[in-house]
Amino acid sequence: MAVVVALAVTVVAVDPAMSGACACGAFVANDKLRAQQETALVELTGRTESITLSVQARSAATQAAFLMPVPARARFEIADGELFTELDRISRPDVEVRRVTIDGDGAGAPPGSDRGATVVDHVEVGPYEVAQLAGTDATAVTQWLGEHDFTLPTALGGALEPYLAEGWLVVAVRLAPTSGSLSDGLPPMRLAFETDTPVYPMRLSATAEGKQPLRLYVLADHRMDVSNPAPKGTAPELVFAGEVKPDPQYPTLSAALTGPRFLTRYDAEFSPARITDDIRLTRAATDDHHRAIVVVTEYVRSSWPMPGLPLTLLALALVAGAVVIVRRVRSRRSTKA
Repeated sequence: MAVVVALAVTVVAVDPAMSGACACGAFVANDKLRAQQETALVELTGRTESITLSVQARSAATQAAFLMPVPARARFEIADGELFTELDRISRPDVEVRRVTIDGDGAGAPPGSDRGATVVDHVEVGPYEVAQLAGTDATAVTQWLGEHDFTLPTALGGALEPYLAEGWLVVAVRLAPTSGSLSDGLPPMRLAFETDTPVYPMRLSATAEGKQPLRLYVLADHRMDVSNPAPKGTAPELVFAGEVKPDPQYPTLSAALTGPRFLTRYDAEFSPARITDDIRLTRAATDDHHRAIVVVTEYVRSSWPMPGLPLTLLALALVAGAVVIVRRVRSRRSTKA
């Protein structure tokens, strides 16, 4: 049994050829879409998992739809984008400056059971209209969406099959950005659902055309490890791990905290062809704190006006000394004679 969540703002037909994917799901838009940055916060409280998502995309699209699989029926709400600004400030890496002295002006220096689909929920939240459907295969889901003027690309419809076979819900979001295009991003979304195995969905991103950038935060009782959804590629990089508490400097985050919690941040960029699984979230062996260090190389010009001047002066001094010694020896020989 499977459930599909459809979130719609405008009911428009979307050209199936114009599609893209973000790390946790997929976009289908009426113009080319490329993700510039996807940032997500996964909150774990008991069996409840909440995903707050913000996507910045580069596109002239005026209408789009978003799909996201979830393992159980979800609650949907609008999130405050300031949350990610605060998280970025808390987790920013330390900067270590390495100064390298170069000669000259620096030119050339290195640069820095029912087979149909059934609506089980339908609500409007802010600029989004949220509908949840239950179905058993991608064909039923695709057919229902098609009947509502929404066309799924073949590859994306096929990518839903594994989730539906596992009894997942799939979030389908139809939206129209208030700015007139997707270039300014969309209001952050928040989905909460029950699960015994915390996960960040990734498999739909295998249908994307370009690399998928992701910044993933996890807020839990302990430091969290993440699995690599693209085993043959580079694993997500741990950037920050540390305890966070309610703090007046971070009012948006503090509103969601009832006491100390552990924040873990990972940065990654995935090649779609290498994505084969979702990101699995598990408790780390220790709660050791961590903060990444970014080394910035600063190229400093030499205080000498010319690169070879120090060596030139030394050579002249040696020559002058040698001349003085030779003259003295000749003078002594002349005197003896």
